[in-house]
Amino acid sequence: MNEKIAKEYIALLPNLFNSFSELNRDSIELSHMQNHVIEFMYMQQRALNLKEISSGLDIAKQQLTNIIGDLEVGGYVVKVPDTKDRRAVLVSLALAGKEIVDKKWTGIYQKFSKNLTKLSDEEKLDLNFALHKVNVLLKKMED
Repeated sequence: MNEKIAKEYIALLPNLFNSFSELNRDSIELSHMQNHVIEFMYMQQRALNLKEISSGLDIAKQQLTNIIGDLEVGGYVVKVPDTKDRRAVLVSLALAGKEIVDKKWTGIYQKFSKNLTKLSDEEKLDLNFALHKVNVLLKKMED
């Protein structure tokens, strides 16, 4: 049984990746790495120091410094001195950074909603149940 589950799980990954890639196409105005940094910061909902971003995304601090610099020049992030550690800076999303993430996810939601129109009501119920069940069970496996 474990082998069958593993095969289904592995088959799910490219399907999800391809589906999401299609939804996400043309929604990113930033480079791949800039987008990762903006998304990570958006999810954290607070100012972060470079070490937190670096470890959270597993990006070298040297590479991150350049990415943050470009994002700052573009008006997507703001850097301020860290009052707790004078050697560090805190990076937070500027309004433009928040807006670009909101715009991206709004577009993804709209495309996904359009794709759902291809399903019958019964298929939508099946998909909803299946996605919910997969999420619950994967979460249970983490604990």
